[in-house]
Amino acid sequence: MKYSNVLFDIDNTLINSADLIASLLKKGADREGVHMPLEEYRQRIGRPGQQILSEFGVRNWRRVLDRYMVGFDESMNELTYFKGIEPMLNALLAMNIKVGVVTSKDRVQFDKEIGHFPIIANMSMVTTADLTRNPKPSGDPIAYTLARFHLVREQTLYVGDSIFDMQAAKNTAVDFAVAAWGALPDDVFKDAKYRAETPNDIVEIVQ
Repeated sequence: MKYSNVLFDIDNTLINSADLIASLLKKGADREGVHMPLEEYRQRIGRPGQQILSEFGVRNWRRVLDRYMVGFDESMNELTYFKGIEPMLNALLAMNIKVGVVTSKDRVQFDKEIGHFPIIANMSMVTTADLTRNPKPSGDPIAYTLARFHLVREQTLYVGDSIFDMQAAKNTAVDFAVAAWGALPDDVFKDAKYRAETPNDIVEIVQ
């Protein structure tokens, strides 16, 4: 196998969730009197919500995130895996590939939001944003994962949909595959080693 380990972002890589997240963050910020176009939120998905809100000048970001958690929970039935994700994950596991996630969700968000997705919830390798001082696009979360789970850097592939994922992989010298099925069409992934148009492409890349 070319890679022994495959790490994934979650939102808009495994789960079709970025539009919902952007909408909930915008609604919360609007309540606080901070009005930014929805597209500005969508372009920043892949970073922690606190960072996005703080960048836009939302002072009471904790209150916004508390409401966000409620709204996300109420909308869970709207979320699904992207087509082909479950077969891809099952194929990788059948190949004895170590599979995990490196996400900008904190642990509370992860535990609350991922219960409806048992393949992700049951992964043994999970790195949430609160485990390192610096979240993506810093390389700290991937570096933490490599060290914590004793992964060989050269045998590890990171898969994500955003430029922040790509930058995090670059900052740790880990090969990156852009999940084109969830990426914004105008984003430029010049540092991606692979472009996966479908989840099955990840299986072929690993082989």
